[in-house]
Amino acid sequence: MSDTPTTESSEKISFPDPSVYLLNPGNSRKAIEAGLAEADWYQSPVPIEKLRALLVRKDGPAIRDTLLWFGLIFGAAAITIILWGTWWAIFPYLIYAALYAGSADARWHEGLHGTAFKTDWMNNALYQIASFMVLREGTVWRWSHTRHHSDTIILGRDPEIAVPRPPDITGMIKGLFALRTYPEYFGNLIRHSLGQVSEREREFIPESEFPRIVQTARIHLSIYLATVITTLVLQSWLPLFFIGLPNLFGTWLMSLFGLTQHTGLAENVLDHRLNSRTFLTNPLNRFLYWNMNYHIEHHMFPLVPYHALPKLHEIVKNDCPPPHSSLWSCWQEIIPTVARQTEDPGHHVERTLPKSCPTKNITPAKIAATFQQDGWTEICPSDALQEKDVLRFDQGEQTYAIYRDEDGNLYATDGICTHGRTHLAGGLVIGKMIECPKHNGRFNLEDGSPARKPVCKSLHTHDIKEENGKIKFRSLVESSL
Repeated sequence: MSDTPTTESSEKISFPDPSVYLLNPGNSRKAIEAGLAEADWYQSPVPIEKLRALLVRKDGPAIRDTLLWFGLIFGAAAITIILWGTWWAIFPYLIYAALYAGSADARWHEGLHGTAFKTDWMNNALYQIASFMVLREGTVWRWSHTRHHSDTIILGRDPEIAVPRPPDITGMIKGLFALRTYPEYFGNLIRHSLGQVSEREREFIPESEFPRIVQTARIHLSIYLATVITTLVLQSWLPLFFIGLPNLFGTWLMSLFGLTQHTGLAENVLDHRLNSRTFLTNPLNRFLYWNMNYHIEHHMFPLVPYHALPKLHEIVKNDCPPPHSSLWSCWQEIIPTVARQTEDPGHHVERTLPKSCPTKNITPAKIAATFQQDGWTEICPSDALQEKDVLRFDQGEQTYAIYRDEDGNLYATDGICTHGRTHLAGGLVIGKMIECPKHNGRFNLEDGSPARKPVCKSLHTHDIKEENGKIKFRSLVESSL
């Protein structure tokens, strides 16, 4: 496509050479100075009642899909064992490897976001298991992906740019067989097990997480050591083929799906419609990829669970570029684009946005205070804030969020997340917590303390009460936008 995107957010900064992709203080500073770091990203307008319905967390869909997935993996493994020693074992083993090393990527992703299951420990368990399967250290990649959502394809800030320009075609081919991943992964495991954290990693991982990095690396190494010992004791290659070598034979599926997400699209833009790709596909691919083919939708609304993304797509599709008709149509665009970028690194696919759609966020309605008395500000009628809801309230230069939990209790905090610099009015009330709409971190509403990473710093809380059918607010501290 060669049309110019009709959005102001397509303005971009240019850098002179491939070193701009490195995560270091200098490149990070350039992105910050250009207004591209932790910036305000465009979101398609979605009616609040529809969004709340999409945000409902459920255990059922993910339990069903996860049991089916593991059933297929163990079934393929069992058939491989039965046929081991014959050429027929190749076929079930390749299915095993693709499920293990390929489709585990989507499970890793949804477990990381904490949206697949309603129950948190299930998300965490799936994330850690899938992290091991796709050769990723859980702690490092949790913070890496957090930065990816903050600064998607922003040079010098995003640690997950899969295809820098000019593309390394040989490296991309090696990536199909994890030939680049193996040495990097095991090198990092050894380094991290010795307590060494690189400069690049220090750019996006807080120091408080370093001990957990060491612990995770040692656990991974212990599993591989046990696998090698089992192989030697049994005098059989089967243990290594089931743990360690599947990525050699199954990572191609991860690349087939994963490279469709951003490859060949714009860098340094603040609109996911320009740097992410959505495509339609068959039920099998959607199961293997856990609906991440709706990737524009996922990046705009990361709190929406994977099983609700098809419904979200129907709501926002008229505000987005037309989706690709199939997985193959994505690659029909990606292959020639990447080939051209080897000679012309500045080239990228330019998306044309629908003419009728906005290019900037529509500012959500803010509660306007009516009067103050004895330090209390009357901000809205009681029925303006429903159960499990959150509203934004601005007073002077300050912004706040007020909440009502499922039991009808009221809470008030500063409005801006202490981690992601986004307003919590777009978040989700879960029990007595608020989940940030940007990175899925959580705060306890009663005292503002961190309840789930990547949140590390507390929110200020404020007084709020209900009186004579009105909600009244009193700030306890000075907060700022």
